[in-house]
Amino acid sequence: MSVNQLKISLVQANPVVGGIDFNSDCVLTKANEAEKKGSDLIVFPEMFLSGYQPLDLVNKRSFLENISIQIQQIAQRTKSLGVRILIGGPWLLDGKIYNAFISIHRGFIKIVSKKSHLPNYDVFDEKRFFVAGDELELLDLGTLKIGFPICEDAWHPDIISKLKEMGADIIIIPNGSPYESNKLSERKQIIKSRCEESNLPIIYLNLVGGQDDLVFDGGSFVYDNRGTIVCQFPQFLEKTEQVIFEQRKNGWVPTPELITEIGSSESQDYKAVVLGLRDYVLKSNFHKVVIGLSGGIDSALVTVMAVDALGADNVVCLALPSKFNSSASLDDAKQLSENLGITLKTIGIQEIIDNVDQRLAPLFQGKKRDVTEENIQSRLRAVLLMAFSNKEKHLLLSTGNKSEIAVGYSTIYGDMAGAYNPLKDIYKTKVYKLSKWRNFVAKTDEFRVEKPIPENILLKEPSAELAFDQKDTDSLPSYDELDTILEYLIEDDLAVQEVVKKGFLEKTVVNVKNLLYLSEYKRYQACPGPKISRRPFSLGRRIPIVNHWRD
Repeated sequence: MSVNQLKISLVQANPVVGGIDFNSDCVLTKANEAEKKGSDLIVFPEMFLSGYQPLDLVNKRSFLENISIQIQQIAQRTKSLGVRILIGGPWLLDGKIYNAFISIHRGFIKIVSKKSHLPNYDVFDEKRFFVAGDELELLDLGTLKIGFPICEDAWHPDIISKLKEMGADIIIIPNGSPYESNKLSERKQIIKSRCEESNLPIIYLNLVGGQDDLVFDGGSFVYDNRGTIVCQFPQFLEKTEQVIFEQRKNGWVPTPELITEIGSSESQDYKAVVLGLRDYVLKSNFHKVVIGLSGGIDSALVTVMAVDALGADNVVCLALPSKFNSSASLDDAKQLSENLGITLKTIGIQEIIDNVDQRLAPLFQGKKRDVTEENIQSRLRAVLLMAFSNKEKHLLLSTGNKSEIAVGYSTIYGDMAGAYNPLKDIYKTKVYKLSKWRNFVAKTDEFRVEKPIPENILLKEPSAELAFDQKDTDSLPSYDELDTILEYLIEDDLAVQEVVKKGFLEKTVVNVKNLLYLSEYKRYQACPGPKISRRPFSLGRRIPIVNHWRD
């Protein structure tokens, strides 16, 4: 580095959990590119070498040994480079496992940070895996010193304050911060506060990509010492950018200004789900998906998301009508498939239903037709979809939304069947919002197909079509009312009486609350889907299956 200038390559990249060789190859490629650009440092996000979250993999000594060996190999293969590599990973030291940040330069390896504040809430359980760092360090480059608080460390004022007291000139925060709606603005407000408190410029570097039910949105940014943003990376895309710091009278100043526009809340939610879907499919070594297309809004949105994620050639839909499916729904499914340019195959299931009804008749003699027969339809569809999935090696996508999953308005081993559910954390009202956004607001140059969803799908009343003239509101409140109650009960964790005070009938709230608790066993067996809310049905919400307590 020159006396008064520091060039830093920031790598907002997409690692694979457990893909240590893959992640290392990325490090080596990017390091050589940074060397050619004259960068002094190249920085990767938190836990990049292992992928994030590795969960119980870090309890396997062989996994930690692989990490250590790979770090040593990177050090040996970059000995001739002038650029210093800074990368996150799990690190075993004196019998303790740390969430660490590691410097590699001229063949030498040095730990420059151990995460102090271990998050143990929501989807995080880091106290299960790591020991908290009990001392802070700075990377001393001679003319300046850099501190590396890791992710959660920056959400508390103490760590950066101490690094400032130790003589830090620049703060670089490596992150593995998962997406949720409006999370980026919250991050930026926190880091702006840290800048104002410390009078230091701060780099916030985040992972990007999908991992199981988490989506890392990237959205990295750089603030100067006054808390003014000078660099904003895109969300949901890999991006490497060189940021130059210059030494001036008032300290080290980042230049130049490079701001990427951040989209609306609907845009962010939609792109988060598409990224989560794409990475789940591809990182699971699949390339194609199959979807049961009913002609309703949920399966329509999932199909559009799949095409946006994987391309029309990699999406196949099956229409599986019974006598209860309207001709309009079949027409809507056909129109959607034509709009998207995907393959749609139709298999009538009424003959199979009739056969099953006949087989069960002796067992059900004297008993009225009820939800049992409705569920048989759903489960027969699952049999056919899974058969196609197995034979063709296409990953089956489920299409139930969060509202339905919350109250059990779904059939276990039926429409819940699938490997991944893009709508798992999306309430029905938001399904409509995202569908309308995709049809009418989304930039046409971002996606392959313009206005893909037929208008009739957006306008017709929701129905499972498992009986004649069936409507969702036959057994549920309107989705506007239901989703508001559910958000109070799930996201805000309010008691029944607290929700009633918001203006709802006690009978309705109690009924929704009971349905929520009674459906817990289904959710424990449900496939994963991308988290976009504060309280998804995943690691962030842990309720006993057998549970007799009611509010």
